[in-house]
Amino acid sequence: MQTVQRYLINNLVIAYVSGYHGRGTKVYDRRLTLHRGVSNPVSFTFKNEDQKAQDITAKTYEMNVIDTETKKSVITKTLTILDDGSTVSTKGDASCTITEGDLLPLEAKFYNFAVREVKSDGSREVTYADTGYSAAGTIELLEGAYPEHVASTAITNFTITADSKSLANTSSTIDAKAGINNNKALHTIAVYTKDFTGSLKVQGTMATTPSTVNDWFNIILEDQANSTNTFTSSTAVTNFNFTGVYQNIRFTWDNDPDNTGLIDKILYRQ
Repeated sequence: MQTVQRYLINNLVIAYVSGYHGRGTKVYDRRLTLHRGVSNPVSFTFKNEDQKAQDITAKTYEMNVIDTETKKSVITKTLTILDDGSTVSTKGDASCTITEGDLLPLEAKFYNFAVREVKSDGSREVTYADTGYSAAGTIELLEGAYPEHVASTAITNFTITADSKSLANTSSTIDAKAGINNNKALHTIAVYTKDFTGSLKVQGTMATTPSTVNDWFNIILEDQANSTNTFTSSTAVTNFNFTGVYQNIRFTWDNDPDNTGLIDKILYRQ
């Protein structure tokens, strides 16, 4: 049996907020490591040059993460002052959480970060990253340790068709990723309609490159009686699930007589 240790700890940063900084070697004492796919708590300890925690009860600090290439702030967090249990005052500790959503649009690379005090008049006061009075610390954003969000496939283009297997409007062929799914692979679609009365079918194929209409077959969605899914005067988002392994899928729909509505978009996840 393999035994693996996991540590429930926060990234910890020490920052000096008063006094001459020549006694220590660093203010921000190490590189922060953040992981994509999860929330990352970060703690800050504010001390003076004698390593004594400072009273920060009435103060406000913010953390900025800076893209080193664009020089723009990509994350800004106001720190939460923590209660150290003291009966006199809360000293020295603050924290923030950089969420999975915060990291979603960022590339895995190195970033700079800085912490500054927000004064009551709205001005900002610097804190330093080293004894040379540099203001920036370093963050490394890593990926691969945790599963990450994958955007849904958006289907917005439908072409007019007249084959025996499809309805009037049919999407292009969409990869169903058979190679990474098992026999109970779950597929989810969200159908966006505009004043639509008509029918929708989901079709699958086991052909890697389908070339004829006979390569396609209809898929019965969960909780549906058959493969034809009907809508009546719908302007909403309707969700469906289906399971199974397919090489490719496509969507096909048609209006009832005298209806001019449409299926505007379908979002597909597998």
